[in-house]
Amino acid sequence: MATPDKMIELLTGKVFKVRNQTVVFDFDAAALYEVNISVLHKAVTKHSKRFPSDFMFWLTPEEWVDIAEQISPGLSATKPLPPLAFTNSGLFMLSGVLKGPRAARISVLIIEQLFSYKNII
Repeated sequence: MATPDKMIELLTGKVFKVRNQTVVFDFDAAALYEVNISVLHKAVTKHSKRFPSDFMFWLTPEEWVDIAEQISPGLSATKPLPPLAFTNSGLFMLSGVLKGPRAARISVLIIEQLFSYKNII
């Protein structure tokens, strides 16, 4: 089985600070779980009670413009809609609502990470 360090490797460069919380955006979470972003959004919508505001939140357009320009100049123009931001808890909850072998592997990595380092992002 992969080590918790694998989770750090998978998330390197994909972790941001927003509203004083450390988050991963929906497009990076979808890539992490190897699902289409629409599948991720449908899973979150279907299981919305599992995602309170301290698990995930939508960025405001202003927050997104600031962060998108840090990620890649012009990104806010090519991806104008603000993404969802997932906290540690939200990222873990995704592993429970997304199905498939990749979700199971990521779930194991997150659990290993929580017991090793306490935080994954």
